[in-house]
Amino acid sequence: MSIDELPELLRPAIEKYRDAAEDQGRVAPELVDELRDRGAFRLFTPVERGGHEARTAAVLDFYTRVARIDGPTAWLLWNFNVGFVAGWLPEEGTARIWGDGPDPLIANSGQPGLLTPVDGGYRLAGRWKIVSGAHVAEWFLLAGADPSAGPGFAGLRFCAVPRGDVSVLETWDVVGMRASDSNTVVADDVFVPDTLTAGLFAPNRIDRPAYRLPAINLLFPGCAAVLIGMARAAIDEVITIAPGKKGFDGVSLAEKDHVTIAVGRALSQVAAARGLLLETQGELDRTVAAGAETTEEQRAAVRGAICHVTETSRAVLGAMYELGSSEPLYRESRLGRIFRDGMAAAQSANLSTTQWTIPGRIAVGQPSGWPFV
Repeated sequence: MSIDELPELLRPAIEKYRDAAEDQGRVAPELVDELRDRGAFRLFTPVERGGHEARTAAVLDFYTRVARIDGPTAWLLWNFNVGFVAGWLPEEGTARIWGDGPDPLIANSGQPGLLTPVDGGYRLAGRWKIVSGAHVAEWFLLAGADPSAGPGFAGLRFCAVPRGDVSVLETWDVVGMRASDSNTVVADDVFVPDTLTAGLFAPNRIDRPAYRLPAINLLFPGCAAVLIGMARAAIDEVITIAPGKKGFDGVSLAEKDHVTIAVGRALSQVAAARGLLLETQGELDRTVAAGAETTEEQRAAVRGAICHVTETSRAVLGAMYELGSSEPLYRESRLGRIFRDGMAAAQSANLSTTQWTIPGRIAVGQPSGWPFV
């Protein structure tokens, strides 16, 4: 089954359980089972492990389409699709995580804790806030920094830690993206063997196109794809309610020029932002498929596309909320929930528009000013 078919195959289950996820603050176990059974957690997983081994632009397209159905579900899929670690970690560590069972559920967090080198590995300690899918995860891919390795990100490593070695604190008391279960994970001096760690800039052991990009370039754009998908979902909802929603004058929203102008503009805005994200990422995919190295300018273009997605999504979400009149004020309103979820997602550090400085500085011949692009 190709990932192109997956969103519509998953739609019935996502729509069935998305209200329960909002109420409970985490995805329903039945939906997790459906997502796993359909292979939705193995987008980046190598074919040797039963994965799709998909190119990044194709994965981003998948996220946008799932997010039109439900943003928090797409967000969970983004945070859990780290199957590239099967070639990033040493073989022994990969065998331990994957074993012979179903796809492992791995949540990741780039907020660094403290790493202390010891014989055979590291001791890991810290608190990782806003780890999406914290109660669902069977493993956690947690960043840790070893200060003795040098300044900046020289000592940054990712550590695969089994659920039993950490605790989850209930800290996700929010009104937007409630269903993402983005709670706090705590590690208290946990031993992590060398076989379950990898440096941020370590190359993948698998030399095939899907794995020739640095891990950061596989992960970073995914949340932008989810956000632009949610912006499109807000338009979809306005289109749904417009014929039946009437103002004081008795005229439906669908008959009002200011509504059709706003919807038409928003459709073009979302299509353009989505297209830019997929095209800039697609250029990276094509470059590594040809056996070449990506340039800093190419990678910076993706960061610019991410910023454009953030600005566009906020504008579209706000415009659709305004068009909805009193509709989105109610807790049961689908439009209201999409607005709350989308605005909450746009607050992610990965989506910060401060990243505009990266393509801007490079364009005028200055260093990017960021440790990685």
